Amino acid sequence: MMRISLRVSSGRQLQIVYSGAVSTLKLACALSLGSLVVLVGGFAVGSEVWAGGLHDRDLPVPAVVNQDTLEHARAFDGDFVFDGGQKQRDGVTAAIETSVAALNPMVRKLGRQRLQQSNPILKNLSIRVDDESVAILFDGDGHRAKLDGTPHKTESAHGDKVKVSHRMRGTKLVELLDGVGGDRHNEFKLSADGSRLTIKVKIISSQLPVPVEYDLTYKRK
Repeated sequence: MMRISLRVSSGRQLQIVYSGAVSTLKLACALSLGSLVVLVGGFAVGSEVWAGGLHDRDLPVPAVVNQDTLEHARAFDGDFVFDGGQKQRDGVTAAIETSVAALNPMVRKLGRQRLQQSNPILKNLSIRVDDESVAILFDGDGHRAKLDGTPHKTESAHGDKVKVSHRMRGTKLVELLDGVGGDRHNEFKLSADGSRLTIKVKIISSQLPVPVEYDLTYKRK
């Protein structure tokens, strides 16, 4: 029977040992978001590897937060309540079903349950902005992180390790939650008069061939 093992050396190289033979790859070329797939003698070997998620790929950390950025962030400060109605509730269900449909039939039920549990529509949203950080709380639970995009290591409400970052992209407030099992991307956008807030949610995971994507709308109290 063929035995395969993976070893990472101190020189940032990946060794693949199979049936006594050794193949070496540069680690920088082997790692990718979510999974590592190496072809060995016609066999595909899958291994869960997390390489920094969206933080390293998508959001370089600026040196300072300038005054214009801070003013855009302060516009989000306040309390909001869900106002998307049944249409958006149905939209979340449809987004989960679209993602689940791409899973292996044997794991669809479990995948659906986990996505439903991790994507409740929470009634109240509170955003607090100070001179260097932003706190985003849904029904009183959430995270505070510096506005410069620096990842903050903490735990989710379920006790899982997660890195959280907040930053502005133009007039949009972006929250990234980078967990062991996947990334959640929340993009907050205010209406012109600041009375309504739309959140574009995107969930990416090595276990989900199709990301979960949906919108939520909140109105200012």
